[in-house]
Amino acid sequence: MKKTLMLMALLASVNAYGGSIDYLAQQDAEYFAHPSMIGKIGTSGAFYSPAGTVFMEDGTYFKVNAQTIFKDYTMNTHKSKLSDGQNGVHNSDFASPMVPSFQFVKKDGDRSYFAHAGIAAGGGTVKYDNGISAFEVIGEEIEKGLPVMGLTGAKVNYLGGTTVEGSSFYYNINFGMAQKLNEKFSVAGGIRLIYATRALEGTGNFEIDTNGKLPVKVPVNITLDAEREAYGVGGVIGFNYKPTDRLNIGFKYESEIELDFDAKNGKNGLKTSTSKELANHEQLETTINGAIAGIDGALRQEAVIKEWLVDGNRNLPAMMALGISYDMTDRLTLLASGNYYFIEQANEDHAYDNYTNGYEASIGFDYKLNEKYTLMAGYQYTNTGANEGTYKDTDYALDAHMYCVGVTYSPNETRKYTLSYGFVDYENGTANAEKGSTTFEKTVHTIGMSAEFKL
Repeated sequence: MKKTLMLMALLASVNAYGGSIDYLAQQDAEYFAHPSMIGKIGTSGAFYSPAGTVFMEDGTYFKVNAQTIFKDYTMNTHKSKLSDGQNGVHNSDFASPMVPSFQFVKKDGDRSYFAHAGIAAGGGTVKYDNGISAFEVIGEEIEKGLPVMGLTGAKVNYLGGTTVEGSSFYYNINFGMAQKLNEKFSVAGGIRLIYATRALEGTGNFEIDTNGKLPVKVPVNITLDAEREAYGVGGVIGFNYKPTDRLNIGFKYESEIELDFDAKNGKNGLKTSTSKELANHEQLETTINGAIAGIDGALRQEAVIKEWLVDGNRNLPAMMALGISYDMTDRLTLLASGNYYFIEQANEDHAYDNYTNGYEASIGFDYKLNEKYTLMAGYQYTNTGANEGTYKDTDYALDAHMYCVGVTYSPNETRKYTLSYGFVDYENGTANAEKGSTTFEKTVHTIGMSAEFKL
């Protein structure tokens, strides 16, 4: 069954509104004003540029961020057998109303301490009404296997599905210390703690028309109710170089984090069944139960199904980032940064087969309107490393263009508030398939808000 259920991580599709596969770069509301954060000195450096925090003014800083994500995901499936030549369209517009994050920095002399808490990957829930397009493909694959079960000429009809709901949350805490080595150069080191949970639930309903071999049509229900969780520890190092008062260069490297996921429901996460009355029909029981067992066994052999039924690794890839900020004038600051994701190196247990390493490139600016207001804007291009060989109903990380704008308001030297907006325009992707195809589309609108205090 080459294109079966594809109920693998309905979640990688959740994450792609900021970052590469299984990674969320938007850890601060300011990110949606300009994503070029790596070279910028400030409280957000607790995540983006930890070595830069030692160049802040002495004091204790605390920042609270909240993001609201409006997601519109669509898959258009072109199949003939089960949809009468029409496109099967499945849509999820379930929003993530609150994605929080927190930063803390304490700067004292030539040393600073920093901490960050947020959602490092995944980042929300998606809900597809009436199943997902992969259910239609399952029907075709069930049909191919029926002759082996003695049901030559039988046909399968897809009757629809329940709402398929997937969620993915990688909760992250990182903390560490930065040290200024001289007036221009600093280093930082820290620890990252990850708790990851991934869940998927949904049912596809089918009907087998045995073409007269059985006196009744056989209903088949395929249900996946799975949850996986993992814990991991990694490290982060950073460097910051400030050659002049106007120019700053930041660098960060995060190590790969091994995440050995535990399938909490085990093999019970997949159930293939028919109606009790039909299965217990004396004349049909052996044939029907044999067919159900054959379908269930075939599904369990598929790698994308096994991921949910057995323990296995899906590591969080390592990444490195480089950023520059330059004060062109007393009012205007130019920003640029790039992120690189080592996805291929994290491909343990075939979690990222066919992926290449991903990257992001961004530019932006800050323009100080007056002593209280600063205007921000930026652009970012994301190459996720995905391609037609990786796209699945539940794992389609599409390349994207993000356009951002925002404003900060500082009523005094100890408080600052940020409001930002980002629009993510994804490039459509089509899965590589022998027969038919599925085209994946996404659009995302984001609103970020933050409040920052210096104590």
